[in-house]
Amino acid sequence: MSSLHELLVSEGFRLIDDAWEALGRRTYMHDDNATREFIAGLDKRLRSLGWERDPDKVRAFCHATTREFIEIEPGGSETSGLFLHHMKPD
Repeated sequence: MSSLHELLVSEGFRLIDDAWEALGRRTYMHDDNATREFIAGLDKRLRSLGWERDPDKVRAFCHATTREFIEIEPGGSETSGLFLHHMKPD
């Protein structure tokens, strides 16, 4: 797996759907909520791998070299935690 995967797992994310080869996406789950503080901390760690905050989307990151992107999805009213979607560019 990639250094991104290793970083996410070390931060407490669990891979719940690996459709990278077939659909160009992986989905991870984390038990924490997508608070401003959580996103800021994740932002710092992702920067070490070349990721940047997406200037047009809230809770999203992009990689200038690979053009891959990450979106953070809050879990919803009956779910604690969050989902992270790592996707290849279209």
